[in-house]
Amino acid sequence: MKIEMNLFWATRRLTQSREDHLTEFFASALNISPIFRKRYSELTLSRFARKHRWTVPCIESISTQVRFEGTTCCPDMILRLSDGKTIACEHKLDALETLGPQQDERTQLDRYLDLPIDGLIYVRGSWKVPGSEVLQHPKYVHPLQGEHFLWRDFYPLFTDENVVMDWLRDGFERLGFTPPHPSVGEMSGPDDQENHRNRKNFAKLWGKTSSFAHRLGWSVNPGSIVELYLSQNPSSCAESIFISPTKFDRFLVRVTPRKASDHLLQPRLQQATDSLMPRTEITEREVPRKGGKKKVIDITSSLREILGDGTLSTDEIEDRLLEFAEPILLSIQK
Repeated sequence: MKIEMNLFWATRRLTQSREDHLTEFFASALNISPIFRKRYSELTLSRFARKHRWTVPCIESISTQVRFEGTTCCPDMILRLSDGKTIACEHKLDALETLGPQQDERTQLDRYLDLPIDGLIYVRGSWKVPGSEVLQHPKYVHPLQGEHFLWRDFYPLFTDENVVMDWLRDGFERLGFTPPHPSVGEMSGPDDQENHRNRKNFAKLWGKTSSFAHRLGWSVNPGSIVELYLSQNPSSCAESIFISPTKFDRFLVRVTPRKASDHLLQPRLQQATDSLMPRTEITEREVPRKGGKKKVIDITSSLREILGDGTLSTDEIEDRLLEFAEPILLSIQK
């Protein structure tokens, strides 16, 4: 369906607060469309409601930018359910959580969980896990797989035919807030539009691997487009890990040892990769780093063989990536 004018996209450049702008249009869609509201409620709240033995959650009203008296808290969206319960929603594009004022310097999510609410939904443009106290809090609402919701989770819900839904659907496509597709195209070679698009799509497939690495204690950060950087894990013999699937069909896992554990890594990695399919090659080398050369251990394999014959679904591709990374990460835990 061709949209002659997209008011969501046309007004986006007029505001510096892109997150608030997205929230207002998203809340409007929830208000306008009972179908979208019901599907959103099922996706975000059904599992949480069953866990807490609530009745089936039904959103009765939606408010935005609601300030809580006596606090510095202003969640992006508040959902009032038909049974009187209150759900707060915090929306981010790519920004980190902001800290509170000097008298309460906790992050937004920590402060919001102390409010008189019954649940807290956190949505981001890209994966960035909140703190462990948030994840373990009984009021924190998260999906079955993953530590928080992503904007692309809602794209398949835009099925109702109304103008606001059309604006958001088109806007989400322009912003890249769409689920990954299983066709993994060429990612090496020149940085042209097609390669860039393929890399951005592949970057969406790291969810299960990122979550697993985080549970092992790694700080997980994305590379410029598609790589993963793992660092700051005191429970590992490795100082850092770099994972890159982009160059000439090569899938690379580069492990930088800690000096004290240098002698432990290669035999552990060899044992972990012996049973992996496809076959891997382990090479010890030195690479230039700030302050001089650094020893690394490279584990390389074929990306195409890992991904199979092109018939896998996106869930199956995510599983394949995790199945390859999991024994490597486990082998270098202390």
